[in-house]
Amino acid sequence: MEEQHRLSPTAQTQPNEVPAQLWVGNDEQLDEKVREYLRSQLCPNKGCGSCACCRQIVDDRHHAVRWFCPEKYYTNDTIADLFETIAFTLEPSEQFFFILKRADFLTASCANMLLKPIEEPPPGYRFILLAQRLEPVLPTIRSRCSITIHTHTAQAASSHPLFEACATTRPADPSAFLKTLDSSKINERETIELLDALLRHWNNHYHTACASNKQTHLRILTRVITIIEEAIAQPPMPGSCKIFWKNLFLQIKACHPATETAHHKR
Repeated sequence: MEEQHRLSPTAQTQPNEVPAQLWVGNDEQLDEKVREYLRSQLCPNKGCGSCACCRQIVDDRHHAVRWFCPEKYYTNDTIADLFETIAFTLEPSEQFFFILKRADFLTASCANMLLKPIEEPPPGYRFILLAQRLEPVLPTIRSRCSITIHTHTAQAASSHPLFEACATTRPADPSAFLKTLDSSKINERETIELLDALLRHWNNHYHTACASNKQTHLRILTRVITIIEEAIAQPPMPGSCKIFWKNLFLQIKACHPATETAHHKR
């Protein structure tokens, strides 16, 4: 399912006439959709999937596509190659695509450098920015893009074993959770998606509890929601997902009334 979130003034034109697009969704989903879109734009057979052009797109080897995917935040050096490339004038029938993954990790400095190319690129150059969440993408970037939200991740997140472990304060075996955590091999990007799903889950519980006016339950839910909001505000750095989820698990379980009572008795 796709939702057109908001359109820039040029977004009513054909897709290959939109200079900059911002797509929001799951990493793997977006990668697949970008390659499908590139095949439709660059393949002489309109995305046949079997020609040399399509194979090059799938293998990230096409001469008219440049991918950017920093390990952490973007730096000016990360996008230096982009400016070297757009210095060359394309033939009238040519197109060249810049794919910027993790657009929500653009620094203000990098975003400022990109404003003019994104808004008024040289003829033939196109930008596709990918982000897992819309809110962290700088407003100056959002305002210059045609934005599409690809929404199918909530259901997938709710079936994740880490979601199930953190969707209740009911006590659970920490050693069993650690085994689940090890087998999940969750990364930083998946963590952000899962935290969003958990926040929606606990907020829904809170609204339900408000209707019944159960004050003790509301206090517990408020604590859990605060814990998750703080986790979203300070997501794990590369390589720290395991300790991040271990701490989150323990904090949520500590909100259970029985755990809290036992703590006070000590």
